[in-house]
Amino acid sequence: MSPNFKIRYSRSSRIVRIHLMGRIGLDERLLAARQLVVRFRHLAHLRLLVDARYAHSMMTTEEQERLADFVCAHPVLCRARIAVLFSSRFSPSLGALQNMVQRGQDARGFLVEGEALEWLNR
Repeated sequence: MSPNFKIRYSRSSRIVRIHLMGRIGLDERLLAARQLVVRFRHLAHLRLLVDARYAHSMMTTEEQERLADFVCAHPVLCRARIAVLFSSRFSPSLGALQNMVQRGQDARGFLVEGEALEWLNR
């Protein structure tokens, strides 16, 4: 079984992209986050573009809170700037993002990739 995510790094923009696709729940998201940290923890200013436009979220409200807790408590991820791309304003994954922002994470949701990239590069 292949994971429902891909992680890529752009040397020119110095942005790590995580593409989520298909049915994806908390376990897959945590796996992606752990793999990301192993590969890119050396970056001083970690900038993440999480593309959730092609993902079908399989997370409960409690799981969204657990994901936010994990990101905000992680020594590498808590310092990251995170832009999340959604396909609509009513994405089920929006709850996890809102929980992160409430906990002080430098994160924001977007519908347009260009706007997300501009924000990450500030």
